[in-house]
Amino acid sequence: MSELDDKIRTPQQNRSIKKKEAIIQAAMKLFSDKGYHQTNTKQIAAAAGVSTGSFYSYFIDKRAVFIIVLKNYSDELLARVEALLAEINHDNLNKRDLIAYLVDSLILSHEVYAGFHKELSIMYLSDEGIKQLMDQQYDVGRRITLDYLMLDKQQIKVSDLEAASIVVFESVNIIVDTIVFSTRSIPAERLKSELVNMIVKYLYE
Repeated sequence: MSELDDKIRTPQQNRSIKKKEAIIQAAMKLFSDKGYHQTNTKQIAAAAGVSTGSFYSYFIDKRAVFIIVLKNYSDELLARVEALLAEINHDNLNKRDLIAYLVDSLILSHEVYAGFHKELSIMYLSDEGIKQLMDQQYDVGRRITLDYLMLDKQQIKVSDLEAASIVVFESVNIIVDTIVFSTRSIPAERLKSELVNMIVKYLYE
């Protein structure tokens, strides 16, 4: 059994499914607003409108629900990215506009979960299990980047696409995080512009 299987039970009835979902949604809001370490199971249960006993019938502790929240967060972010890639019309956009559109879309996607993302940064450094889960999700992002570069490999000047996918993914990830989550002295538009310029020159010029 995995860690997730060991720490939760799967509800079968519609009422139980809704109750569990309410707990998950309440937990994400509290983790985002108050932080993981400042949130307890009693607060989560109250925010979800269930008893503390009901909470423990679905989750062994708040870490278990945090893992589910992390999975949902990652799945939703991935779905947003895949949807945006699917709707791009490559014929109507030049490379610079295309990459700028991708960066803008990633910024918007991250802003939806700004509070929770900040908490993830803390948990990544303090919980080895959470770190491993997040590393797995970062690997998915790198694979998606590689798949995207492979679609355009005839025009890309870089010879090692696998290495290039990591360079591009990490560069975009750091700058998007800086734009959305960090205090900065340089306006976001200038950071975004330089990021786009760097990627275009690196891949295509």
